[in-house]
Amino acid sequence: MDTISWGQGGLHINTGTCTQCLACLSVCPTAALSSPGLSLPRLLSDLADHPLPVLGCKGQPDNDAHARLSCLGYLAHPEVMVLFALVFPDGLHINLTACSECANSHILDSVAAAHDRLKDIVPGHAVRLIQNREELEYQAPSISRRQFFTLFRERSASAAAVMVGRLHDGAEQQPYGNKRVPAMRALLLKAIEASPVANYRVIRDQLFGKISFTSDCTRSKRCVGVCPTGAIQSSDANGKLPVFDQTLCISCYSCQSFCRNRGVLVLDNNRTAFM
Repeated sequence: MDTISWGQGGLHINTGTCTQCLACLSVCPTAALSSPGLSLPRLLSDLADHPLPVLGCKGQPDNDAHARLSCLGYLAHPEVMVLFALVFPDGLHINLTACSECANSHILDSVAAAHDRLKDIVPGHAVRLIQNREELEYQAPSISRRQFFTLFRERSASAAAVMVGRLHDGAEQQPYGNKRVPAMRALLLKAIEASPVANYRVIRDQLFGKISFTSDCTRSKRCVGVCPTGAIQSSDANGKLPVFDQTLCISCYSCQSFCRNRGVLVLDNNRTAFM
């Protein structure tokens, strides 16, 4: 179905055929698309309230979950999956038990592919995809007053709660000119900095974009102007190649597309890994 199309005036979404699987969010590098009501920081905070959090979807309200996305297709974004692995080192269950019967069942392979990449990016992670109800370890949130204060103390000391607190701390990332990285990347960079188990080099090389300036580069700085995140910046020295910051690169291909001389090439299109 042609739910998303490009025409006069830009991108068009057919709300009549959209099933809100969130697959478009998982492949859009610039976060130009969003889902109403989706707040990743709030979702992380809600999940961190529980010793073993369970993430579900709003399309299956009868399925056990402590917090829900409109669809778990959002997890096809590998940066989202890595973020969850870093924030919840003690465990996170993703409730896929009803997904095979859902109209959005096509997202299962993409979510599984993103999850499969975790073993190389965050070895020893505790994120589990649960497709059999017998394997789901869900603890209902209804508790007594005494249990509430006990869990409150445990929650305050839990690794997930500490991590979520660090993600909220500190000033917002300063933009370069009018440029800014997508909120997902900004959260992931904070999580990498705060996590004791994150291997920055591995995450950078596995997830972040890479470019190379060729001998045809004329130092026109067109790539600097078109880069939406500020990953490419002007050099302080005249005649020098632009400066590249891989942590800000989202593999959007704008630099390569706008360069008339093929002076810059994108070496690794990370989007193809989860499209």
